[in-house]
Amino acid sequence: MVTPVKVFVTSDRYGSETSGLELEREMIQRFPELDIDLRGAPAQNEDQLIELGQEADALLVSTREAITRRVLENIPNVKVISRYGVGLDNVDLDAAADVGIVVTHYPGYCTAEVADHAMALLLAVNRRIVEQDRDLHDGAWTKFGSATGGILRGPVPPLRQMTLGIVGFGRIGQALAERARPFGLTMLASDPYVAPDVAEARGVTLLPLDEMLPQVDLLTIHAPLTPETRGLISAARLAAMKPDASIINTARGPIIDLDALAAHLQQHPIARAALDVVYPEPLPADHPLYTLPNVIHTPHSAYYSEQSVITVRQETFNEAMAVLMGHLPRTVANPAVLERVSLSPRPV
Repeated sequence: MVTPVKVFVTSDRYGSETSGLELEREMIQRFPELDIDLRGAPAQNEDQLIELGQEADALLVSTREAITRRVLENIPNVKVISRYGVGLDNVDLDAAADVGIVVTHYPGYCTAEVADHAMALLLAVNRRIVEQDRDLHDGAWTKFGSATGGILRGPVPPLRQMTLGIVGFGRIGQALAERARPFGLTMLASDPYVAPDVAEARGVTLLPLDEMLPQVDLLTIHAPLTPETRGLISAARLAAMKPDASIINTARGPIIDLDALAAHLQQHPIARAALDVVYPEPLPADHPLYTLPNVIHTPHSAYYSEQSVITVRQETFNEAMAVLMGHLPRTVANPAVLERVSLSPRPV
């Protein structure tokens, strides 16, 4: 028996007419048990999500859609919400469990890409790559000749003499440590949910955050955005760091108090930051972080490679279809929902 289902892609990255759903439409053929009505329906607000949820059996969402309790309590037909990516800070998981909606995602998404990007930013900050490029475009090489010291805006200490602090030592934090190890950095990490032996096996010493921060020359953030990590890097914690320490953030913008960071960087011009994520995104064009010379920006692109986008679209679609067929997805982000919903193991 074939079951008719309606699947709405609410992400404007994949679900609009311009983005197309060619990949997802090809994948429909893999699920002959389902008669899939697939639609691209980008949603900009709660009311639009609620309207879609009157018809949809599954919603495929990304970062921007706020899946609040109000939304979840007013989408009676939805059985599964499948999130493109890793973070779940835009989905109220408790509310989803309360109403019997399974939330799934793909935790393995873009681990290598984000770790690569963070390492690239770390190297760019240490070696002053972006600064040198900007200055040479402005004629510095012609002006100073081969006098490298005259071109450089500040010191370039060798990485082998520096200490790296990693905030969040999950998949991406661990992948970053693997990339950093050959450079000879002393590596510390802070993560209350990771056992010390996990860090030690990767050549990393686990410390409480406030004990770690004063010791680091470079700080890279790989924690999820949760109530406890929002504003984690505050003005007080910035003040506790070395005045020339650099910060790299490829996780979530609100983990750093950005106003405090801008003030810190203004007061400590020898400190630097490399930010792939900010809040809001994008920042207003006149935000101080755009005008400071000791900041590198990339446009929330750490996740990206052509292959990573293909993989996350496939995995997101597959897991939603598994739930619609009554099977457990590989990852249930709100396990309390299983008290309300009965799902069988996926056939081998």
